[in-house]
Amino acid sequence: MNDSAIRPQPMRPVTPDAERWIEALPAPVIGIDSGERIRFVNAAAADLLAGVGRGLLGRRLDEIFGSDAPIIALARRALNGASGVAESDVALVGPGFALGRATVAAGPVGENGYIALVLTHAPRSRIAPPATANSAARTLAHEVRNPLAGIRAAAQLISRADDPDSAALAKLICDEVDRVHRLTDRIDPFGSFEPPRFDLFNIHEALDRVRKLIGSSAPDVMLRERYDPSLPQVRGDLDQLIQAFLNITKNAAEAVSGQADGEIAITTSYRPGVRVRSAASGAARAQLEVQIVDNGPGLHPDVADRLFEAFATTKSGGMGLGLTVAADIISRHDGRIEVESAPGRTAFKILLPIEPDETP
Repeated sequence: MNDSAIRPQPMRPVTPDAERWIEALPAPVIGIDSGERIRFVNAAAADLLAGVGRGLLGRRLDEIFGSDAPIIALARRALNGASGVAESDVALVGPGFALGRATVAAGPVGENGYIALVLTHAPRSRIAPPATANSAARTLAHEVRNPLAGIRAAAQLISRADDPDSAALAKLICDEVDRVHRLTDRIDPFGSFEPPRFDLFNIHEALDRVRKLIGSSAPDVMLRERYDPSLPQVRGDLDQLIQAFLNITKNAAEAVSGQADGEIAITTSYRPGVRVRSAASGAARAQLEVQIVDNGPGLHPDVADRLFEAFATTKSGGMGLGLTVAADIISRHDGRIEVESAPGRTAFKILLPIEPDETP
């Protein structure tokens, strides 16, 4: 969406110098009046809330986040008190979205009872505490490696058949076994994946692989693709990005499993109106967007606000690591994931930076 609708507006309650200072802050800042209505957002807040909806200015805070949201209680404490308040690990959730968690500080600004909410956003790609995450990563790598050789050998036997379709499927299996083996070989004992091995490639190469894998494992799910053929190449690790997109799409397939009209749409587009500044590059870069949308029942409320945390799952027998790994990979590519969910439509939007010399 065009985020001009929520770009910073003149902030009457503060001085011009304070306005410029707040606008320049790298942390998202939301200003509200004594009636809990949003009166200003800086550029960082506009980027964070870009997927929430249009027309934020003038709306009540509880219209955006919901009346029971933790950020509402914090804002009211600040409005009712004479000094600032702060709280860590605040869930940034609302109807149809989950933006992760943040440390939120709230305090008075200017006159007329205005307060500013400053969000130190905890990236959604962070995984569980190191000891737990490392143990899970090592265990997962070990358990995955064991059957790989047998799977590959079986696929090679199938490839010798005269049936061209069976041979093509066997080759896909072998390619996936090799890719998964490369990933498990690169598990970092001090974290999750080692830094990506960057190369230039077309993002559709990764998505085509994902589409083939999901098509084979979930043949009853309708897969639709709407690709922008003019997209430039991205710089990234092909194996890791395939894994990230596969984890998200597999979740979508499971969400619509058994649904007569179950459908997943994968789309790509160039986002000329969105530029994101990453800590790694220090420069605002144009974004390429991949959307993975399903028409399932929507996110389960028990995991909506901790979607990317390790072991957060409502699936019987599920480990809850798929989205954690996906978010970790996207973060290592200086990207981000936005989620919008309601009954009948859940959309994962993955933004990846385009290098300046690759911008259309």
